Amino acid sequence: MYSDAIILVLGGLALFLFGINLMSDSLKAVAGSRLKSIIEKSTNTPLKGVIVGIILTISIQSSSGATVLTIGLLRAGLMTFPQSVGIIMGANIGTTFTAFIIGLPIANYGPVFLAVGVFMTFFKRKKIRYIGGAIVGLGMLFYGLKTMEGGLRPLAATEFAETMFQSFAKNWFLGTIFGTVFTTIVQSSSASIGVLQKLYEINATGVQSIQLTGAVPILIGANIGTTITAMIASIGGNKDSKRGALIHVMFNLVTALVFLPLLIPYTALIQLIEDQFLKPYSMLTIAFAHAVQNILTALLLFFFIRYLMRFVIWSIKDDKDHHVPEEVFDETLIATSPVLALELVKKGIIYMGSIVKEYFDITKVYSFKENSKLVDEAQTLEMIIDTYDEKLHDYLIKIAQGGLGADNSKKLSRNLDTIRDFERIGDHLTNIMEFFEERYLESQFLSEESARDLNELYDVLGNMLDETLEAFTDNNIELAHKAIEREEVVDEIEELARYRYIEQLKQGDVTFVLAANYADILSNLERIGDHLMNIAGSVIEPLYIPQSMLMPKSDEED
Repeated sequence: MYSDAIILVLGGLALFLFGINLMSDSLKAVAGSRLKSIIEKSTNTPLKGVIVGIILTISIQSSSGATVLTIGLLRAGLMTFPQSVGIIMGANIGTTFTAFIIGLPIANYGPVFLAVGVFMTFFKRKKIRYIGGAIVGLGMLFYGLKTMEGGLRPLAATEFAETMFQSFAKNWFLGTIFGTVFTTIVQSSSASIGVLQKLYEINATGVQSIQLTGAVPILIGANIGTTITAMIASIGGNKDSKRGALIHVMFNLVTALVFLPLLIPYTALIQLIEDQFLKPYSMLTIAFAHAVQNILTALLLFFFIRYLMRFVIWSIKDDKDHHVPEEVFDETLIATSPVLALELVKKGIIYMGSIVKEYFDITKVYSFKENSKLVDEAQTLEMIIDTYDEKLHDYLIKIAQGGLGADNSKKLSRNLDTIRDFERIGDHLTNIMEFFEERYLESQFLSEESARDLNELYDVLGNMLDETLEAFTDNNIELAHKAIEREEVVDEIEELARYRYIEQLKQGDVTFVLAANYADILSNLERIGDHLMNIAGSVIEPLYIPQSMLMPKSDEED
């Protein structure tokens, strides 16, 4: 009897989730490398961290995304645990912004947002297209809410729903558990709170639904459920990433411990505020309650940050397996022993190479199967590579200024070139990710033959990358020669793949746009082979110049 209503709710929820993810992905694409500079501004004080966390979360419309990005930087050792605390706290405040957007009386304009956004996606400029994608996501969010409303009204009137809502009002524990589980399943606190806002609005229009005393525990549960994403992101990470995830959990557990005992007076206060200021916009009541909870908790905990950090550090002990020794960027070491500082830099370069390897593997997977989570991971890895490029380069320049002998100067020059090669490989991988992201948006996929050629090229490059990293790490000249020999195979496969694709274009099997992009992908992969050859060649001789590099290529190709 209620199958149509259930379908409307599920369909509306799917549209809402797709819209919120599209909006988040598009906004992250617009922000681009600015995310890195935003985060770097949080390194001074906890207050700056809170402000940056708020700005970052509002910018990408995802507290989980901001937290996962922060934990990614913790895993890479590019941010310390104390620096991350403010950002995570600010993300909890920034996430309330979405609820206010949902609560505004503009849901009926969802189709207008869709029309404007879709129109903008036809522009040539990427930035305008990404902004259009964000507006499309916003339109789908509102349209999804409107669709859900059509199913929630009849379902809310059922005896089962009435009993469930009464249980939530009488038993805060059930409401908290429901909010936690539902948010964990849909992986979005914004979606949970959006459904809750719509149910509360239905209740305000006369249909018996969720009451404020039942809604607040669900809000608190949604806050707890959103920490699961951060916990997953920290798995396999270093001690600081685990500490960052734990303190995120602690913040939201403290919210529960503070507000659940005060549930009756707190809901009475929110009800009074709604009656005086928010009617008839009942959805804003839930948004306001969410904001009050998170802001007051942040203010309370801000004065106890030091003690919270001590507890978390005590809970998760220091590990002995650091990714990069702390001495790598120790400027005092330059004055006492520039040669030792130069030796330690190699460990930083090796770690940078391991990040490039991880980025390469992600790009390979994404080239054959769309996965938005891989795009998020790729953006984090690109940021890490760029940051290491800057830090290692600047540190080496300071070592050079400290004075080195001829042999060590050659070694320093080799390290500078290797860092640049790794950074350029990261740029080429970013180009490939962007090519495929655009193709997936336009539902354009590789032919079976092209995918087979591309996979073969990836396999050879993957082996070459492994050999180059090992040769550089162990100073293995024999393995370096082997890696250089593979570069000729890379060129042969790239030329053959390009020829086959042109033949497919002649036969009309592919479009010109897709063919042009495929050629760019092949060029980027071929250039990765050139940069790997440079690194392997530097192992053989510090100032080695491969024969194929004597004929310079244009900057556009590079």
